[in-house]
Amino acid sequence: MGKSKDSANVRYWESISAKYSRETRISTEDFHYGPLLPGDSELKLLPEIVPGMTCLELGCGGAQNSIFLAKQGAICTGVDISSRQLSWAESLCKREGVQVKLLEGDMASLPSGLAHGYDLVHSCHALSFAEDVESALSQVCSFVRPGGWLVLSTSHPLTRGEWLDLDGEAGIWIGDYYGVGSEERSIGGGDVAESRSYGVGWLSEQLISRGMQVCRVLEPRVDACRCDSSPYWSRGWKEHLPELERIPYTVIYVARRPENVLAGSATSDAASTASLRSMRKSMEIRAKLMAATREFFDGLGFMEIVSPVRLPAPALEDYIDAEPSGSHWLRTSPELHMKRLLAAGYERIYQLGPCFRYGELGRRHLPEFQMLEWYRLGGGWRDVQADAVELIRSCIQAARGTMSVEFRGETIDFGAEWDQITVDEAFEKYAGISLDQAIEQGEFEERLCESVEPNLGHGKPTFLTEYPLACSGLSQEIPGRPDRVERWEVYVAGLELGNACTELVDVAEQRRRFQATAELRGREGRQVYPVDEAFMAALEEGIPRAAGVAIGFDRLVMIATGIDDIRQIAFQ
Repeated sequence: MGKSKDSANVRYWESISAKYSRETRISTEDFHYGPLLPGDSELKLLPEIVPGMTCLELGCGGAQNSIFLAKQGAICTGVDISSRQLSWAESLCKREGVQVKLLEGDMASLPSGLAHGYDLVHSCHALSFAEDVESALSQVCSFVRPGGWLVLSTSHPLTRGEWLDLDGEAGIWIGDYYGVGSEERSIGGGDVAESRSYGVGWLSEQLISRGMQVCRVLEPRVDACRCDSSPYWSRGWKEHLPELERIPYTVIYVARRPENVLAGSATSDAASTASLRSMRKSMEIRAKLMAATREFFDGLGFMEIVSPVRLPAPALEDYIDAEPSGSHWLRTSPELHMKRLLAAGYERIYQLGPCFRYGELGRRHLPEFQMLEWYRLGGGWRDVQADAVELIRSCIQAARGTMSVEFRGETIDFGAEWDQITVDEAFEKYAGISLDQAIEQGEFEERLCESVEPNLGHGKPTFLTEYPLACSGLSQEIPGRPDRVERWEVYVAGLELGNACTELVDVAEQRRRFQATAELRGREGRQVYPVDEAFMAALEEGIPRAAGVAIGFDRLVMIATGIDDIRQIAFQ
């Protein structure tokens, strides 16, 4: 069977990646649309970029456009078919000091891990390499939120020509304006990569048929006198100036999905009256869950407390990023402040309140969400495990009047005995690799998310226990096993609901772990936060043995309502 065009296109970009990155200059100081064209500083096609708006770049290459947007505070994700281009993008992000989530995938079948509903979806000359263009366009348009924008530039149907002069035959010549232009590129081994261009009218109709309003269509002209200042430049393209001055090489489409929400911020911080009406049932269930939670803890003698939301030093964790708030940050969890209360002698405490995480948006994540945390002095991870079972059972019974709920297409019986499996056992059973091997190969998070988690919590909840020390910076080691910690997470139908541990109370070891996390974040180009010295002082004074639990309360609402999208149950 012949190799697919898609795989040939991947190999084409893998083969030219180094040359392309070396010989093509693409700026991160302006938004580019195509070779030798003016950037957005002159064309002014983008919507207003405000901090917190969500942007998705398809065919991101080196992610220069995403980096430009991230510098202005946008939360950016980039997708590309070439792993080598993504490696280049990662190095550029580190150099520029910005965060862009980078994923490998093609436009016709975008990878998991993407949110649904971006404020801006953009792509520069990537559609040409999609084999199934109609599927690609459907995917592209589906990720534009109501009121959001699509900015798409692609090859003009009048021109044919290679992006790079990789052989002696490359050039620019006139094509059939109404036909589908196709250009083949031989890359050896019998593979033939292909790029295409499409009629302006046809492509406009494709966008309209997918619910988009086409606002502008541009055929920008290259200005030979100013092309050296273009944010997208290469010597190969400059050699074609005589043709590019007379025939457009790029066509730009600016489209918008019709607004069906109230006027608000660029991050959809509003909802229509109809949308709010539709949320009433989930609001009622949330209220019952909150009341049941307070009743449960009151019955056990826990004190409800409130701690600061805006912090001078958020918790240092490997892969959790805090939302900036002036000179401070919004809390990613109330954990450190609650442990200071433990040091002050508060024996049983709980808190239900807002938390924030930078750049998290999708079916399971929101940048602002509700967290339930509780702590017991004198207890360990198994003690709070018993708390969690009884609390969640009480909540489900109060909200639904039964111990069984339908979630993700299956019945979950909370009244049954919950399963337990260690992380080591789960990796052997579901990932086909030992836990230690996964850690050594840098594949722990990938294998956990892709192979282990989807198999947990079916029919009844499952506790995943005995986590590796390498990913558990605030947890106490298991006696006699310094590479494993007293920590568990609970899953329902593949969804992580809660996380718990016996707390680390050794101040020297805690400082060592914070330092290791800071070094890891620095190597990966992530912001390194200051150490919370007030928390360290509390550890220095001494905290007895204690354990704590964090439950994603919005996820509990999802499970109780049977709704598998956190955005549908949260008033944003």
